[in-house]
Amino acid sequence: MRKNIIFIIIVLLLLMGFGVAAWQVYIPIQEDNESVQSYEDLRKHIHQYRVTPTTRPDVSQTLELELQPDFEQSQEDTTEQLQAEIDFEALKAINPEIVGWLTIDGTDIDYPIAQHADNDYYLHHLFTGEWNSSGCIFLDNRNSPDFSNENSIIYGHNMDNGTMFQNLMHYKSQEFYERHPTGKLITLEGSFKLEFFAGYVANVDDDAWPTDFTSEEEFAQWLLSAKERSLFSNSVALTASDRVVTLSTCSYEFYNARFVLLSKLIQN
Repeated sequence: MRKNIIFIIIVLLLLMGFGVAAWQVYIPIQEDNESVQSYEDLRKHIHQYRVTPTTRPDVSQTLELELQPDFEQSQEDTTEQLQAEIDFEALKAINPEIVGWLTIDGTDIDYPIAQHADNDYYLHHLFTGEWNSSGCIFLDNRNSPDFSNENSIIYGHNMDNGTMFQNLMHYKSQEFYERHPTGKLITLEGSFKLEFFAGYVANVDDDAWPTDFTSEEEFAQWLLSAKERSLFSNSVALTASDRVVTLSTCSYEFYNARFVLLSKLIQN
């Protein structure tokens, strides 16, 4: 009789262990599915259309001349482009903390950007407010929501299922950069092109996340240092009057590693 009781107890403990293990597997999968569906639903507020624009390409002088006045050269570009229009009023009704929408063609990065007073909040909350480990793409709380700082920083998780900012890992490759050298940022104030000029692995103690600088010389030196550390080469011209958008996510080369992808902000 006693042996039967012990056997039953052991079986119950094993079943409880299996149950806990199954729950631990189920929860991340369920959260991933909820996150994917939530952001897919939000993309219904994007309206795309084709246009044939006339643009003035940026031909600013290079970093070595960053303190000299910029100049422009007129040139028509009649290449048909796919433009997006974001229904910010509808998205504000869902979350009034929205500040923009980020898209990088050729990747899965196509998300709203929110901003909260506490940078930790969107590490574990979806754009819609539900608790979820995928979190939300968010703008640093030190930045102005109109992206007017010298460096605006956008954070996102490096998720195992390939969502959020996981695809930034591809920019460790020169070949991938050459196929996807730009991104798109649409804010409440306008539409911008993100021209990527540096991507590198940083330690959390590095000087990769300042938002403003004390002088043009300091900013120019910071830009030059970023280009020197970049894992891909490019010919993007930079000046001390430029605005930068940095995309930041976790990387795993060492403890507290981060991958940062820096871009020049160009208004369309």
